[in-house]
Amino acid sequence: MQYKKFGKTDLEISALGLGAAPIGSRTGPDESKATLNQAFELGINFYDTAPSYGQGSSEEIIGEVFKKKRERVIITTKVGYSPTATLQAAAKLKPLMRSLLHKLPGIRRSIQTFVNSQNKIDFKPSYIRKSVEESLQRLRSDYIDLLLLHSPPREIVERGDVFEQLKSLKSQGKIRYYGVSASDLENSLILLKYPEYEISALQITLNLFEQEAIDKLIPLAKQRGIAIVAREPFAHGKLIPRNADTDTEGLKYVGPLETDEQFAFLVKPGIRTMTQAALQFVLQTEGVSVVLAGMSKVKHVQANVAVFSVPALTNQEMKKIRSSTQVCL
Repeated sequence: MQYKKFGKTDLEISALGLGAAPIGSRTGPDESKATLNQAFELGINFYDTAPSYGQGSSEEIIGEVFKKKRERVIITTKVGYSPTATLQAAAKLKPLMRSLLHKLPGIRRSIQTFVNSQNKIDFKPSYIRKSVEESLQRLRSDYIDLLLLHSPPREIVERGDVFEQLKSLKSQGKIRYYGVSASDLENSLILLKYPEYEISALQITLNLFEQEAIDKLIPLAKQRGIAIVAREPFAHGKLIPRNADTDTEGLKYVGPLETDEQFAFLVKPGIRTMTQAALQFVLQTEGVSVVLAGMSKVKHVQANVAVFSVPALTNQEMKKIRSSTQVCL
């Protein structure tokens, strides 16, 4: 595992982080715990969660797994979404939902759409404080390493009062650092107009197909010492082979792509898969502090960590990727 300095903070983090959205939702407690333990054993120390992931289950499981080694991991959670009473009631049916997903994987999107519709946006200072206190309880910790605003609307960012609450929480020792998980590049750039917000990190989307941030955002963030957390390295699943559970070779993608040949030059049979190349590209992008990959099974962790044993992309390959025609997803 490789480790990097996290912006201007005193944190040293693994180059690969575990995105914990599937923890406690798509997978049950036992499999989730095994996944987290394997990640820790293989050197991953950065874990990204949120109260909305599994309606709190993700935080609870992370808290249980790392309660005896809290100081050896970096935990990121978020604020800004409040579940409705309907969603809280539906959370009790998670074991049934997991069973249905296993038997009827086609309904996953419908379930996700329902869950998303049942999360209310709430960035009021009083709710932020309440959300942080509840997260601390679930995480079994008295501090959060990095607290992110969860996709705040532009008007929230520009108004700025939410950052005063974050500064207060930091001064009280509830959080060590704070930042924003931005919904798009535009909101990320707006944040850079306000140095008085004193954010330590920005979480953004970055992958083979979504590269705008490399030129427009990352250099500016680097100048200001703001760490970059890159999410969606597999382009929302479009760079994961259709039969990834059994065969990671080939160009059979989960989602429809008209660009099978665009990055085919990155695949080296028996040496490097497209999925590994996709992850390497983000890992090797200058200015990126950590790359988040969602992992819900032990084999996902093993496969992703194995990328560090694969020959790195050459400078020529990186330049060719950057010069390729951009694809709008």
